[in-house]
This record gives sequence, structure tokens and C-alpha cells, in this order.
Amino acid sequence: MKPEIALPIKRFVGKYIIKPPTLEKLPLNKRREKLIKFYKEKTGKDLDLDNCRSFTDKLQWVKLYYKHPDMLKIVDKYLFKDYIKEKLGDGYVANLITVYNSPNEVKLCNIKQDKFVIKSTLQSDGNFIILVKDKNKVDLKSIEKEIKKNWFNKRKLLNNSFCSAYYGAKPRVIVEEYIEEFEGEANDYKLFCFGGNPKFFYVAEDHFKNGENSDNYPITFYSLDWKPMDVSYGKHQRNEKVSKPYHIDQMIEISKKLSEGFPFIRVDFFDTPNKLYLAELTFYPGGGVTSYCPQSFDDMMGDMLKL
Repeated sequence: MKPEIALPIKRFVGKYIIKPPTLEKLPLNKRREKLIKFYKEKTGKDLDLDNCRSFTDKLQWVKLYYKHPDMLKIVDKYLFKDYIKEKLGDGYVANLITVYNSPNEVKLCNIKQDKFVIKSTLQSDGNFIILVKDKNKVDLKSIEKEIKKNWFNKRKLLNNSFCSAYYGAKPRVIVEEYIEEFEGEANDYKLFCFGGNPKFFYVAEDHFKNGENSDNYPITFYSLDWKPMDVSYGKHQRNEKVSKPYHIDQMIEISKKLSEGFPFIRVDFFDTPNKLYLAELTFYPGGGVTSYCPQSFDDMMGDMLKL
């Protein structure tokens, strides 16, 4: 799913171009109105924010109203690394090579490693991520130009979405180590956790191709004891023969620790034979606008999510 970025509509006043404020800058009542309209356009359903029942409906309430002092540290991909270190210790996230705090700081030619990964700290779903497998075979100047033009622009980041955890976040670009093991089977294992209790996985297979996110990759739900569940997500096909992750018990234990104190959070992992990596934590999977089938599953998750 593409992030729910609100694209600015330009209007002219005399010779000046006037852009509307980002969603981050709008008053809460205006964001509420726009979110209700947005949800109707995306799902075809009316949204009653005062009487939410399903999981997807309740996520809209969470986007607008839910606050927690650690949210910004969790959703910001730069601050996230220190947050995980505080909670779990070293060795659970990809190593940081460098961070750029402004467009003027971006100088990819200064990176010593031949392989690395470039990421925006305030994007998701495979957007604004570039895998560099050999810096001598790519046009670093062209990549720099793209980063400087777009990757620090709040109108193109999740500051300009309905997800309020990103509001006030500083746009940055980070460069991380390139992890060779991900070139093989790069399944993304996502644990849905309610009130500190992991309930089930979903597995996204081969869904990231160098900054291009597709809606065609398989997504399959599995129970904690690794049995496929009769649940579909959006238009994604299912694959009920996904191998059990190497570190499934560790995933569950880590998810219990990281989800404690939150009504809902999803804990995402990449797994390799030798090591388990934390990918991210999210409060708003799919922005709450992708359907779950059957509807009874969406309703069941809604019962689990206590607002």
C-alpha cells in the first residue's frame, strides 16, 4: 500500500503559488474531517470515530488521538536504533554508517563501503529506500540529486499523513550496512501484538525491490505455532508453505517485551540462519485502509484493540 501522503494542491494568488498546509499543521478538527473523507474514498465505508468497532476503524482513531511518549522514537528510523538498544541491547538492528541531517550534508562519495542501504527516516512501505550493491556501478550523483530534492521534503514524508506519531519529526537520511543474507530469502515477519501479547504473524514475501513497492507479493497469516490462518489481506495472494522462521521463539519473546504498555503495535523482523534483525515497529499497519477477509477477523482484532 502506498503511504497516505496528502498531496498539496497549488493555487495561484497574483504571481505567487500558495500551497495548503501539511496535515501536520492542520488543527485536529480539520484533520478529523479530512480523515473521515479519506477513509470513505479508500474503503467505501463510513467512519464513526466516536463508535469504532473493527480494527481498521479503530486504527483511524489511533492515528488521530493516540499518544505515547516513546512514539516518535519508535517511528523515526534513526531514533529507533537507540530505542532498540535501550530496550534490548546491541546487535538487533542494522549498523549505522552515517546520517544526513540536511540536504547539504548528503555526500555519498564519502562513504567508504562499496555496499550500503540508503533510507529516509520518515517513510515506509519500501519508499525512499535505495540498495547500493556496488557503488562503482551506480550513478551516485543522480542518487544524491534525488535525495536532496525529495527526501527532506515534509510534503512527501509521513509528516504529511494522518499518522500523528510522525508530527514534529525531523527529516533525515541514514546510510546502513548492507546485509548479504537478505539477498536470498528476505521474508518480512510481522507480529501483531495487543496489550503486550503477540497474537499472530503475517509474512510478506519478496515485497521490496530497491525502492519499488508492489501490491502483488504474497502475504500469509500464521498462528504463533506456525499454522496458516484462513485470512486474506487486500488483494495479496496467500502462500501456506512459508518456512517457519529460524528464530520464531525469540521473535515472540522480543515482541512481548517491545509491545508491553501499548494497546497495539506490530513488531517486524527479518530472519537469517545466523541472526535475527528487527526491521521496525508500527502503530498503523497499512494505514488501516486495507481490508481483511473475512470481516469477522477485522472485527475480532477490533475487540482485541482497547482504545
